[in-house]
Amino acid sequence: MEKEVQILWLPLARVAALYDKSIKTVRRMVADGTFIAVKRVVESGGYRIAKLFIASGQELADLDKAYCRRRKERPVCLKQERIILDGCQPGCLFVISYSKDKKVEHGKE
Repeated sequence: MEKEVQILWLPLARVAALYDKSIKTVRRMVADGTFIAVKRVVESGGYRIAKLFIASGQELADLDKAYCRRRKERPVCLKQERIILDGCQPGCLFVISYSKDKKVEHGKE
């Protein structure tokens, strides 16, 4: 049984859209420590690309959920995993994109 997700990681571009900021501004916010971010290599359209993901708190997760409802989208996620952050290993879920179709989870077998 998988443990509950403790950190939801959203794509940089989505965070910029949710806060009505430019991608460049959000990158600056990551650099100054406002946001925690990690870079991951993910598959997209048959290619492997590096994407920057932002750790979301409850406020950001709620904004994303409402945004998805308004646009009738569902998140496309990687398989839940654990990463080491400050000596802890929280359950993490990475949203790699959004789909107008049914929910799709990559990495599930």
